Amino acid sequence: MGIPTAAAQTLSLIPEGGVAGCDFASGDLMARCVPLFIAHVIKVVFGFVGGVCLILILISGYRILLAVVSGGDKSTGFEMLRWAIIGFITSALTFFIIDFIISTIAGI
Repeated sequence: MGIPTAAAQTLSLIPEGGVAGCDFASGDLMARCVPLFIAHVIKVVFGFVGGVCLILILISGYRILLAVVSGGDKSTGFEMLRWAIIGFITSALTFFIIDFIISTIAGI
């Protein structure tokens, strides 16, 4: 029995399984492929933005912790935390709204 390993996914702008009737690698595309490709690109972009927001939340927590330990000012950490959470919520809501619009247009 071996040690389980995590399989990392490669980040690509071309959908991995492909789309029926659309060949992104060769460029054989139809008009219905465009909304599907845009939806995939939006998912990649918002995944990246959400990841950045989560990293900023961790960094702001680290700043707050260091301010508590050293007796410094915690307000910069709390301000960074506030903006990181606002950014995360904004990007998540924007993703859901755009995903709804694209799925309605593309009929996914």
